[in-house]
Amino acid sequence: MDGLALAEASSAPRWHPTITTDSEGKAMQKRTTKPQAAHPETLSLCTTVAVDLAKQVFQIAGEEAHGELVYEKRLQSREAFTSFLCQIAKGATVLLETGPGAQAWARQVQALGCQVRLLPAQRVAEHRSGAKNDRNDAQAILRAGRDTTIHAVPVKTVEALAMQAAHRVRQGYIRRRTTLGNQIRGLLLEHGLAIPQGAAALSDRVSRILEDATLPLPDLLRELIADMQAEWLALEGRLLLLTKRLEQCARADKTASRLMSVRGVGPIIATALVAKQVEPARFPNARQFAAYFGLVPDQHSSGQKVRLGKMSKRGDGYLRSLMVEGAHAVLRTLKADSEEVDDRRLNRWMQRHGRKGAAIRLANRNLRIVWVLLQSDARYCRNPSVQPGATIAE
Repeated sequence: MDGLALAEASSAPRWHPTITTDSEGKAMQKRTTKPQAAHPETLSLCTTVAVDLAKQVFQIAGEEAHGELVYEKRLQSREAFTSFLCQIAKGATVLLETGPGAQAWARQVQALGCQVRLLPAQRVAEHRSGAKNDRNDAQAILRAGRDTTIHAVPVKTVEALAMQAAHRVRQGYIRRRTTLGNQIRGLLLEHGLAIPQGAAALSDRVSRILEDATLPLPDLLRELIADMQAEWLALEGRLLLLTKRLEQCARADKTASRLMSVRGVGPIIATALVAKQVEPARFPNARQFAAYFGLVPDQHSSGQKVRLGKMSKRGDGYLRSLMVEGAHAVLRTLKADSEEVDDRRLNRWMQRHGRKGAAIRLANRNLRIVWVLLQSDARYCRNPSVQPGATIAE
């Protein structure tokens, strides 16, 4: 190293470690870090406060009206965060990222008189800069809050969350029942016993196999199959009871009962739409509402070239699958020689696009009708001349 390099190296600022001692009195070196700004007086200047939520740790970032970051703080307990919420100025906007516990905190913020916006986690990730940590996540929530193309998730009521929980538990029962049924079929197929598809065939055939002592099945396998069948039947009973409970909720809810007037929308779909609590007023038209659930073609266009692909599958996959299943149920009972306007339309769709394509188009159309019904007190009527009144016609 020459003299000039030595001079530059000697004049450069150096890092001086902080000397601390551990429990045994040994010297330890620790790099000092710059503390985050957490002045109480700057909190009153914040018009927007972003919070990165966790179970016990809460990272906070606040900005003033001009978008300048003026407040940062990290809280280590839920009690400290609860007291912090009481210090936020009235009228300030609190930004939260969707996730476990976000709905409960959002309702608490609303009760304190502040505005709250729940931002989708996947859209917040697009605004993250740098490494993945709590501090960068809080600042990403601030930047996502300025993005006008991001629509906030509605704050749901406790009743809607309970209905949503019922749907999630029911879906879990269905997955566990399907997994258990496939396992039973696979184990019996190893011994040359094939069981047809369907829940009824599985229940009947397995019972007859276990009762038939002439089949060359080991005793251990018989015990395992019997235990799995008992678990499968228990899941079937729980699923039936929960489905009946959702049907009762659909009949008791006025909005759900009106939605069931749409062909292809039953109590399960109606209660799922009510639990979603989507705000139809924020969609300019019914087509945008259907696109929100991913029932439109995906687009890869540039310039004057318009390329439409397969279904985009964006949004709520559970509701989208329910709408398509409801459409398939309508097509299964469709008569080829029917003279009704709806039936003729569906038959044309099936001839042009096949059964799956017709089901997707019917699901898209049903969502457009749902968008109209959610903004009024009307019921859908396929033939308004027969049933006059407050109805939605073709």
